[in-house]
Amino acid sequence: MINQRRMPLITGIVMNRKDATSTYFERLLRRTGGLYLVIVVAIAQILATLAMVAADYFIQVNAEFSALQLTRSAWFIGGSLLLSSVLILAWTHLAHSKARKRLSTWSQGGELAIGTRNEIIAWQQITSLAWRYSIAVFLTSIFVGAVPLLIYQYFVLTATLDQAIYTLLGAVASTLSGVMLSSLALEHLLAPAREALLPKDFADQLSGTSSIRILIKVQAIILALILTSILFVAPIGYHQTVTALETGAPSVLHTMRTQSTLVAFLALIFGFGLSFLFARSISIPLRQLIETFNKVEAGDLKQRARVTATDETGELAIHFNRMVFRLDELQSSLEDQIALRTEQLKATAEVGRAISSILDPDELIAKVVNLITERFGYYYAAIFLVSPDGRWAELKNATGEAGRELKAKRHRLEISGQNMVGATINTRQPRIAHDVGLEAVRFDNPLLPHTRSEISLPLVAGGHVLGALNAQSTEANAFTEETTETLQGMANQVAIALENARLFQETQQALREIRSAQQRQLTGAWTDVLSSEDKLEYSTGEKVFLNENDSPDALNIPMALRDQIIGEITLEGDDDWTSEDRGWIEAVATQAALALENARLLEESQHAALQERLTAEITAKIWSSATIDGILQSAIQELGNALGATEATIELKIED
Repeated sequence: MINQRRMPLITGIVMNRKDATSTYFERLLRRTGGLYLVIVVAIAQILATLAMVAADYFIQVNAEFSALQLTRSAWFIGGSLLLSSVLILAWTHLAHSKARKRLSTWSQGGELAIGTRNEIIAWQQITSLAWRYSIAVFLTSIFVGAVPLLIYQYFVLTATLDQAIYTLLGAVASTLSGVMLSSLALEHLLAPAREALLPKDFADQLSGTSSIRILIKVQAIILALILTSILFVAPIGYHQTVTALETGAPSVLHTMRTQSTLVAFLALIFGFGLSFLFARSISIPLRQLIETFNKVEAGDLKQRARVTATDETGELAIHFNRMVFRLDELQSSLEDQIALRTEQLKATAEVGRAISSILDPDELIAKVVNLITERFGYYYAAIFLVSPDGRWAELKNATGEAGRELKAKRHRLEISGQNMVGATINTRQPRIAHDVGLEAVRFDNPLLPHTRSEISLPLVAGGHVLGALNAQSTEANAFTEETTETLQGMANQVAIALENARLFQETQQALREIRSAQQRQLTGAWTDVLSSEDKLEYSTGEKVFLNENDSPDALNIPMALRDQIIGEITLEGDDDWTSEDRGWIEAVATQAALALENARLLEESQHAALQERLTAEITAKIWSSATIDGILQSAIQELGNALGATEATIELKIED
C-alpha cells in the first residue's frame, strides 16, 4: 500500500526538455502573468470561428438564401460571435481569479505560498479550464448564436422552415467542430500555466486535478467527427437529390457530386487535423515521460517529468515523479545514514585511541565528553561516577558553560532519586527520553533549558556499575537505535579503561606500601647487623643448588611463599648461629619472598598493560583504514613490528 503522506518536491530538480512552441508560450506567460489565460482563450476563440467558414458554405449551398438574407445573416452571426467571445473572455477572467493571481505572482518572481487552500483552488481552476471552456463555448454558440439566429431569420428575414432547419444543422455542425478544435488547442496552450501552478505536494497534485478522462475525450471526438460529417454531407446530398428529381436537370446531379466531394474533402481535412491534435496531446506527454525515464534509469534521480496533461497521462507523470522523488529521498537517506555511521565509527576509533594513549582517568573523561559533543553535535555531555559510599552519582566532567558551572559546584545526583542518571545506575540499562516533557523520571536542570531529548548509559566493567554517561540534545528524538548502540560501545570502552586505571592505581599503591614496610624492616634489621659486624660481603648471579652447603657453620633459610619454596638464603660465619638470629633471618626471607612475588606480579601487569596498549594502537590503525587492502596491510605491519618478526603473512579463506 502506498503511503499517502505529504511530501514536498525537493529543490534542484531537472525537468524534461521543452519544444520551441512551449518555450515561446512560456516566455509569453512570463511577460503577461495572469492575463495569459485570457490571451490563450482568445486564440482558441479565433480557431473556433474558423469553423464558421464551413457553416456559411453549408448554409449557402442548402438554404438558398437571397443575397440580402445572406448579408444580414452574416452580420448577425458576426455580432453573435463577438458577443459570445466577450462572454467567454469575461467568464475566463472572473471564474479563474485564483489561478490568475498566482500566475501574476509567479511571472513577477514572487514567492508562491505552498500548502494553502489557494494553491489547490488555482490548480483545480487551471486543470479544469479546457473542458469547462468547451462547455461554455457550446452553450454560448447554441443560445447566443444559433437560437437567436434562427429567430432572426424566421421572423425578420422571413426564412422558410427548410431554410431554418439547414441553418440549425449548420450551426450545430460548426459548434461541434469549433468546440473540439479550440479545446484541443487550448489544452496545449495551457501547458506552461499548468507547470507554473503545479502544487509542490504530490497528494495535492493528484487530488486537485480536475479534468476529462481520455475515454471521454476519445468518445467525444469520435462522436463529433461522425456528427459533423453527417450534418455537413447528408443534407447536401438530400437537398440536391430532391432538386434533381423536381427539375430533372442533369446539371443538378453534377453540382451535387461536386459539392459533396468538396464538403467530404473539407470534413476529411478537419478530421485529420482534429485527430492529429488529439494524438499529439497524448503522444507528447508519453514521449517526454519516456525520455525522463531513460535519464532516471541512467542514474539521474533529479530528473522530473513535465506535468502538462490533465488526464491519465498527467496523472501518470505525477505518479512517476513521486516514485522518482521517493527513490531519490531513499538514496539520500541511505547516504546520510552511511555518512552518520562513518562519523560514529570514527568517533569510536578516536575513543579507542584516547583510551590507549591517556592513562589519567580525569583527562580521559574530559576527552570523551568533548569528543561526543563535537562528533555528534549534542547540546551537553557528562560522565558521572558512583561515590565510594554508593549513594551519589558525582559529576566528573561535562561540556559547555553549564558543565563548567556544575563541575565547580561539585554537582551530584542521588542514585535513588528521580533522575535518569540514578535510574540508569540502578537498572544497569540505558534510559532514553525522546521528549523530556513526557519523561517522569528526570532531573530538570535549570542550567540546560534547551534540552529536548536525553539519554543515560551505564558504565559497566567486571560486573560493577562505575557510573553513567549522559548526553542531551536540543532536538526531539535525537537518539536513534544506531546512535544508542554507538554511545553504549563508547561507554563500555570508557568503563573498562576506568576500571583498569583503578586496578592499576590500587596495585601501585599496594606495591608502594609493601616496599615501604620492607624498607623499614630491612633497614632496622641490617642496621643491627652492620653495627655488630665489621664487614659483610655478598655476591649475585651464581647458580647454586638448595642445601648444597651442609657445613656446620652454614645457616640455610628457605624462601617460601604459600607453602612453595622459591629460593633459599644461606649464611656462613665463624660463630654459631643463635635461635634469635635464625628467627629474624626467617622473617627477612618471608618478606623477600613476598617482595619477589610482588615484583613478578608487577612485571606481569606491566607486560599485560603493554600488550593491551599495543592491541589498542593496532586496532585504531586498522579502524582508520577504509579499504580491505589497507586493513590487511596495517594489521600485518603492526603485528610484525610489535613482535619483531622477520616475516608475517595473513591468509584469508574465501569460499566459492
